[in-house]
Amino acid sequence: MSVRPFKVDIPQQKLDWISRRLRDAQWPTEHDNPDPWAYGASIPEMRALVDYWLNQYDWRAREEAMNRFPHFLASVAVDGAPYDVHFIHVKGSGPNPKTAIIMHGWPGSFVEFLDCIERLTDPAKFGGKAEDALNVVIPSLIGFAFSSKPRRPIGPRTMARVFDKMMREELGYAAYIAQGGDWGSSVSGWLGYEGEGCVAVHLNFAHGWTNPSAVPQTPEEIESMQKLGATWRVEGGYMYIQGTKPVSLDHAFADSPLGVAAWLVEKFRSWSQLENGDLWSVYTREQILDNIMVYLANNTFGTAAWVYRGVYDEPVPPGARVTRPVAFADFPGEGARFPRSWVEKSYNIVRWRQMPSGGHFAAMEQPEIFCKDLLAYARELDTILQK
Repeated sequence: MSVRPFKVDIPQQKLDWISRRLRDAQWPTEHDNPDPWAYGASIPEMRALVDYWLNQYDWRAREEAMNRFPHFLASVAVDGAPYDVHFIHVKGSGPNPKTAIIMHGWPGSFVEFLDCIERLTDPAKFGGKAEDALNVVIPSLIGFAFSSKPRRPIGPRTMARVFDKMMREELGYAAYIAQGGDWGSSVSGWLGYEGEGCVAVHLNFAHGWTNPSAVPQTPEEIESMQKLGATWRVEGGYMYIQGTKPVSLDHAFADSPLGVAAWLVEKFRSWSQLENGDLWSVYTREQILDNIMVYLANNTFGTAAWVYRGVYDEPVPPGARVTRPVAFADFPGEGARFPRSWVEKSYNIVRWRQMPSGGHFAAMEQPEIFCKDLLAYARELDTILQK
């Protein structure tokens, strides 16, 4: 067993450096567009957030809140390459819990799921049934947070192979559900396609793992692709930079906590379902700053971005389709939405639910809705697998 306990504990020297760089930050030139977010992260909003960060945010208290849950590191080797995987692991309170590995994407982290852990492992505490409880494993993707920094970009297929081996050989879970959004959906797709221990998949994002032979045919499918194209034209700049020259970007951001914060915050605002564009109508400042700090703690902004380059070396095979059962939670605020008929070209959809609210960061935006759907799917799974 390579699994050993881990504690979130950023050295004070690192915290002092972050504070110093924030206080000494050079700010962008102001513009006169009435929409402060028109050209990227709002300068007034970022100034206010940094003021809160420096004068009210308490990282040590946030560390304590994160460390309420048991964190671990596991050493796993795939194709001779060793990786250390950081993860949270909490056993379900019920008599015979199923197991789920729940995976974030970019620009998220394990922080997205902190408000979901007890809802999933002890649902009776929230008005649910004890027998629905799940064992929960929440890893940091490789290159993110406290997991290994690879020496070169790797993609979601490699991560899936590492996680499948960890779940089976290190944690002893011969059967598990893979859940993911954003890049977590890509890893989940690979686990559903070829993971030895994966018996089912639950997704809240459909564009991560796609059959490259699929062609939009119905008017609804064609319209969804046209909308995606229009979205990428105004929102996709980050993706092209991170997918081509991620190290050039890292030269700037490795030395700038403000730069990292602005790059991440702008995406949380753009991709979430907010009230009147107000980021704080959905999130607390602690949640957003926790996520930023996780990127800064181990200087992983750059290696996290590498997945956008690594995915090119790990394409989905033409005609591939996940034949294991897949549930899909369709959140209305998601920017990349597709009809069920399109998603079924890549996945064996056995459950499709329209969610009442929530966007790209579903578990963080709407933890109650997200958890209820995952628990319901796990509850139905025995019947589904017997068909």
